[in-house]
Amino acid sequence: MNRFVMLAAISLFLTCSAAPTTGQAQITADDFLPPVVGGPTDVKQPDQVEVKNGVVVAASAQDAINVAVKENVDNLVDNVEELGGRMVWFPSGLGFVASGAAVYRTMDNPTATRIAQRKAYVIAFNRAKKGLAEMLGGLSNEGKETIRQALVNINLPDEEMTNISTHSEEALRQAVDMMLRGFVIYEVRDDTTQNTVYVSIATTPKTRGQFARPAPNMLVADDLRDGLNQIISEVRTGLVPPVGGRIVRMESTDETAFVGFGSSIVRTSENKAVQLRLNLTAQKVAAAHAKDALCGLILGDRASWAGSVIESLQDEVQEFESLVEDDPLASKEPAAIRKLDEARQTFVARLETNDVYQSVRQGVLPPGVTTKTWFDDGHAWAFGMSVYVPSLTNAAAATARQMQENRIVQPGDGRSGEAGAGNPNGFTDQDNPNVKQPRPDVRPGPTGKIAPDGAF
Repeated sequence: MNRFVMLAAISLFLTCSAAPTTGQAQITADDFLPPVVGGPTDVKQPDQVEVKNGVVVAASAQDAINVAVKENVDNLVDNVEELGGRMVWFPSGLGFVASGAAVYRTMDNPTATRIAQRKAYVIAFNRAKKGLAEMLGGLSNEGKETIRQALVNINLPDEEMTNISTHSEEALRQAVDMMLRGFVIYEVRDDTTQNTVYVSIATTPKTRGQFARPAPNMLVADDLRDGLNQIISEVRTGLVPPVGGRIVRMESTDETAFVGFGSSIVRTSENKAVQLRLNLTAQKVAAAHAKDALCGLILGDRASWAGSVIESLQDEVQEFESLVEDDPLASKEPAAIRKLDEARQTFVARLETNDVYQSVRQGVLPPGVTTKTWFDDGHAWAFGMSVYVPSLTNAAAATARQMQENRIVQPGDGRSGEAGAGNPNGFTDQDNPNVKQPRPDVRPGPTGKIAPDGAF
């Protein structure tokens, strides 16, 4: 089959598969082969799972990662701020799994709640990347404690007074900085009972490209279609992570597809003309996020984090006070101090924490990237998906060269379009019944395992 014909066929397939259709909510994973939505999270060979010195050892990568993710999330349930990370081992190599969590608020405004919900996925994703970077690249640490204690005792002919004070300060500064490549999003979860989102990422020898590297000159459209159909199946049934990326590999052809996910919340307006613009904007933002995620997946994602903890303590018992020169009582006292009628006791403990997460992706996406956007069935979320298949790059690059080298002349007919007569009485599009608006209720965010069996 001609390469350009295959490219057109695949592009047509993506267009038909990812575009929203009527009755999308009724489609389930059973309508597609293979059904991968939610993938089994059970451990197939539990008798061969063992935890040795914090490392999860299992008969397969899938079993090891499933166990590690469960333990990570269980640890995060009681401590949302603490990132969970595990090392996993299986016969084909060594992998790492990191999880992050974040909370969101619910509000009367459903759009505001959905915005907070989506941002929780972003925060949890960045915390998971920080955990992975810390496991693989280490953490720089700087700690300092300062303690000042003072005791002042004064004896006078008729009395004795004592002041005691303790001032302490503890300061911790830690940082992580590492370029991450070859990690994929493994599972997302929205626990609506706790308003908490969990995101887990994983890296294995297969995702890092150590085995079955892509063959740039090999392309079998049918096999590629089967692989991409796994992703479309997730799209149709709502299991689309708002962040992150996926790697899909077809073992029979050594073909690899890289997928970036993006999302945006659809804002709401009573004016249908404004709503239409908001719908288009949500699609545009989702597409931009999808391309950004794809850039991080194939070019690298520099994850950095800087955190500080400052604790201070003031503990005082004061039985007297010193008199300053301008104190009117100073001239009436025999000494420059005055005993307090009642001892003052002070205890103040202060805690301050600061965290700065930064994830930076920079580079030029290769040619041949296809991006599609769609809405969920409630028209409240806009999702984007960017797919890059290395073997399609040459075809796209060849077309680009033709555009540069060839010259196309299309003379005009000298006529200009005539504007139609508008409604002179005012706007007619602000009540257009064909423009969709987001549903008023807030549904749980995407939840489930992203990767099918065999992906790792």
